[in-house]
Amino acid sequence: MSKAAPPYLTATMAALDLPAAAEVPDWVHLLPTTQGELRTFDGRGPYHVTDAAAVIAASFSADPRNDGGLIIDENHASELAAPKGGPSPARGRITAMQARADGIWGRVEWNAAGRALLADQSYRGISPVVVHDAKGTVLRIKNAALVNYPNLRDLTALNQETPMTLMEQLIAKLGLPPGATEADILAAIPAVEDAACAEAAQASLTEIATIIGLPGAAAPALIDAIRAKTSALPAEVTALQAELAQVTTDLKAFKKAQSVAFVDDAIKAGRVGVKPSRDRFIAMHMSDPTGTEAIIAGLPTLGVTHTNDLPPKTEGEVTSLNAEELAVAKATGRSPADFAAMMAADRKEKEARL
Repeated sequence: MSKAAPPYLTATMAALDLPAAAEVPDWVHLLPTTQGELRTFDGRGPYHVTDAAAVIAASFSADPRNDGGLIIDENHASELAAPKGGPSPARGRITAMQARADGIWGRVEWNAAGRALLADQSYRGISPVVVHDAKGTVLRIKNAALVNYPNLRDLTALNQETPMTLMEQLIAKLGLPPGATEADILAAIPAVEDAACAEAAQASLTEIATIIGLPGAAAPALIDAIRAKTSALPAEVTALQAELAQVTTDLKAFKKAQSVAFVDDAIKAGRVGVKPSRDRFIAMHMSDPTGTEAIIAGLPTLGVTHTNDLPPKTEGEVTSLNAEELAVAKATGRSPADFAAMMAADRKEKEARL
């Protein structure tokens, strides 16, 4: 391995045993960690993995010739024999990688020759070629090779049980036949859930029966009693819901009647500005009776002469509102000028009735 021009290539030969006949793995263990040191049998290194996601991304993007996947050859022929014009046939391609708890795994599409070599146990290990920097940090996986004397430690042997994919685990968990589709899995889930709920309910009822002094065998009778009781609940609940709805309606009507009566009494009392905003004051009183009553109580009233206690306005003067009137103007969404004009109009209306 030359150190003339980083990054560097290293064949980290994995400590993997190949499978027995007919046990050709779809996934192979490429690196034994997603963050940490890589140990070798011959002492080379140390090498380190610091970012597994970056290693995986770079492995497929660094070389455009890897569109079909990373090559798996025999004894690193692509690195050793090919530069000298020797043969370096591929035996498979790594088409995907995953970062798992125990390192980086690669999914392999084996060709016929590769499957035959594995089935015949011609090789017992996988050796990935990694690209690393001068500090030994792994940057990417370039390719891999079938070998007989692996160098990298702590990798899962290929003749051990192949980790099941999520689909395979779901199929096994649901008791479906091998090769079941996603549609089969989705169709089976509700039945499993119903069975699990029924089993849990039966266990709970048995425990309840025991607590209240009944034998465990009395659980079915307890179920029947509960069913008989709950069968009458819908009608009772419906009646209660209807009664509650009627009470709510009656309460709203009562509150509105109270608000209407208060506002109309304020109008009769000559409270300035209430009549033009009657509906607004009614709505305010329904939501905040205390606050609205305080606002209206602060409004001036028209006296026996049907004028309020403000001094008469002379030509060119502008009447200023007191604090209570300003509060009402703000509450009703009017400007002080508009509210003063409204008060004047209300006053004129009262005088016109004389």
